[in-house]
Amino acid sequence: MTDRNALKRGALATLTLYLLIALTFFVPFVSLLSIWLIPLPIMFLAAKDGWKSALAIIGIGFIFLVILDQSFYILLPVFFMILGFALGYMIQLKKSAFALLLAGSLTNIAVLIIYLAISVLIFHFNPVSAAQSALNQSLQQTLTQMQPMLEQDTGEIMDLYKSQMDNLMYLTPMILITVGVLYALLVELISLPILRLIKLEVPRWVPFRMWQVPRSVIWCYLAVVFIGWFGAEQGTPLYTVVLNLELILEMLLAIQGFSLMFYYSHLKKFPVIVPITLTILAVLFGYLLLQLVRILGIIDLGFNLRKRLNQKKS
Repeated sequence: MTDRNALKRGALATLTLYLLIALTFFVPFVSLLSIWLIPLPIMFLAAKDGWKSALAIIGIGFIFLVILDQSFYILLPVFFMILGFALGYMIQLKKSAFALLLAGSLTNIAVLIIYLAISVLIFHFNPVSAAQSALNQSLQQTLTQMQPMLEQDTGEIMDLYKSQMDNLMYLTPMILITVGVLYALLVELISLPILRLIKLEVPRWVPFRMWQVPRSVIWCYLAVVFIGWFGAEQGTPLYTVVLNLELILEMLLAIQGFSLMFYYSHLKKFPVIVPITLTILAVLFGYLLLQLVRILGIIDLGFNLRKRLNQKKS
């Protein structure tokens, strides 16, 4: 009976995967949603019946993709299928939501690195260089059209912009990490509530106000900034490492700062819309606001600010 139920679940998951892949390839507007649901049947099967069943459905799904399209585009659904496998297996192991995010992020980053290598070595296409060229061309066209209205020489603006765009190549590792984490987070946020609705035991997120990054992040950040000031020349491998680490650590400190804002709002019983609005404003309107949030994160980690706030309340 158990084997029969497992076969039924496998068949249903396979049909669902086929449907989602077909919608993603042939229905343009629906594909904006369906592509995020591709991991779902594989997550369900891996969580319910183990990694072997999930691996089998990935193989069947890949065959279906090859029949549909034999171009580079089949790699995108495969990317989400592999992500679903990693997340589902972690659910079967009864790991926390953060453990799922970590596993999904590492899986995404590994797959993206492999895809980048395939793109460059086999298809002779570097997406980072292509994006840089497209942005340069777009800016050149814009400046040419606006030249009569600009008092400043457009050549100077273009030279300044190109010097900034040169950093894009150095930031490839950070871009891969950011994309990998965001994709894993979005898929997890979409899939876990759906799996919960079909009576599958899945982990729940800790409230954002309780999020804390390790205190060692401060010392890592200070060390990276110090090396950047005194020991990293532009163009060297050390410069690339320092630039990417600095941005990643700044993101973590900003998350700590935003978490503190939510924690303080909860402590003072402010409406939840207050910290949400402040977060949106900080993200959308400027570098200075994000710097202030980052400083809040450093203070919170360095001086255990939440404990002090709790002591004042009591």
